[in-house]
Amino acid sequence: MQWYEIYLLSVLEVLSLLYIWNKLNNRIGLYTVKSLFIMALLPTIVVIVDVYDVDIGFLINFILLCIMVIILFKISVKDTIFQFSIVFITVSTIQFVFTYLLTWFSDGIYYSLANGLIVNTATLASCMLVHKYSTLSKIHKYLHRYGNYVITISLNIAGIILLLMYMWQIDKDFVEKHILYLVFAVILWEGLNIFFLYQSILIHQQQKIIYIHEKYIPYLKNMVNEVREKQHDFKNHLNALYGMVQMEDDRQAKKEMKQYIESLIEGIKGTDRLLNIKDPVLSAIIYSKKSLAAEKGILFEIEFQGPIPEYPLEQHELVELLGNLLDNAIEAVENKDVNGPKVVLILGTEENSSVIEVRNTGGAIPQKDIDRIFERGFSTKKGKSRGYGLYNVKRIIDRYKGTIELSFDGMYTVFRILL
Repeated sequence: MQWYEIYLLSVLEVLSLLYIWNKLNNRIGLYTVKSLFIMALLPTIVVIVDVYDVDIGFLINFILLCIMVIILFKISVKDTIFQFSIVFITVSTIQFVFTYLLTWFSDGIYYSLANGLIVNTATLASCMLVHKYSTLSKIHKYLHRYGNYVITISLNIAGIILLLMYMWQIDKDFVEKHILYLVFAVILWEGLNIFFLYQSILIHQQQKIIYIHEKYIPYLKNMVNEVREKQHDFKNHLNALYGMVQMEDDRQAKKEMKQYIESLIEGIKGTDRLLNIKDPVLSAIIYSKKSLAAEKGILFEIEFQGPIPEYPLEQHELVELLGNLLDNAIEAVENKDVNGPKVVLILGTEENSSVIEVRNTGGAIPQKDIDRIFERGFSTKKGKSRGYGLYNVKRIIDRYKGTIELSFDGMYTVFRILL
């Protein structure tokens, strides 16, 4: 083939890769100057590698593509490798399928411009359809949740496809004779890997659910015991009220009864509100932080803004999100010279969104820290293993396309989440 024919086929292939990559990461623009630069430079390198007949030329091209993406689009090396693996698997599988279908209408697979145009044009058209109608962007969400599992499986599949491409480079006749078996083997391997990935994710989820229940069941038991204790004291409260009724001064009796009942209601208000929450894990995490605040002499209040929604989070994510927010709020007011240290948790709904709002009286955050507060590793407090709480909260919220706002309302620092 002539150099310009190889260049044309390479442009189609690079464009297919960018279409899928853009679906995974919208920072990869399709028709930006940076993407056009890649579409011009990479095919040139492909031509040079082909002229010198380098057996692993295709691998060099893919490495250079990843390097250009890292430099031009400022994407981390880890994310680039993972995303490229998914892109490469998707595009290569489509190419293999069309290559196999081409054998139905010809006597063999010949490395020609016509065959290349048929396969690469069909691949590009398929990638455009995938880009328009698929939900590949959800894969990035699974990377954050089950990073090591997904990366291992993706690299495993990508490695098999690279091996098949290497076989094509060194012995096209062998690949041509056994194309059906090779394509079937690749698809079967992908299917098995995806199946084992799914099973691994299920096991991982079950482990987290078991861990959460084991950790917070004691708090639920404590809450139940607290209710039982209050029920046990109910008889004593009735006796006290009965004694007040016997007072000769009716006005004084009414006053004493009113004060006594108000203090009684105030005492059971917090636990009563927790009992209204249907999700036992949510009740347990709130009760545990309420107990922690009480130990530190911090007033902890719970308010409901309309009905309590079913938050669109996994249980372990809800525990991580709420636990980090409440821990930060308690730490913010702990040992601070403020009158009446206080933390307020608000749960509810707003229009079509679920609301989680945490307020604390720990004072305003300096302006220089506000811009960095959700960065990984950044913390206003000293000590190791700091700076991951709010970062993890932000990561969970981004995963579900929610928003988190930091604001200041009078004496309160407010973190407000909409999901």
